[in-house]
Amino acid sequence: MSKAAETWLDDAKGLFQEPFGGVLRMECTDDGSSLWVDGRGDEVSVSEKAPAEVQSRFCLWRSDRATLMSVLSGQRHLETAYTGGRFKISGDMAVMARLSLKGAE
Repeated sequence: MSKAAETWLDDAKGLFQEPFGGVLRMECTDDGSSLWVDGRGDEVSVSEKAPAEVQSRFCLWRSDRATLMSVLSGQRHLETAYTGGRFKISGDMAVMARLSLKGAE
């Protein structure tokens, strides 16, 4: 695993409360590092490698490192980062409807 991805892997693992029946890719625009979040099984898995059988239908999050880290750590709500234009979301938007994020209640 790259050193860049290691720094945000634990925060990403803590953000997703339960499986969400989809796949999410997070990309850091600063250094090109990325993580995949597979919420299709009984437990959510987070990895630098693409999950098995992933197709073009996944949700993509893109942001600079500072914004991404603040969302993953719970210091900033995803919604405020998105509406402020610092956080881009594209792809399978149905995934967003099924997400249950820590601190989003």
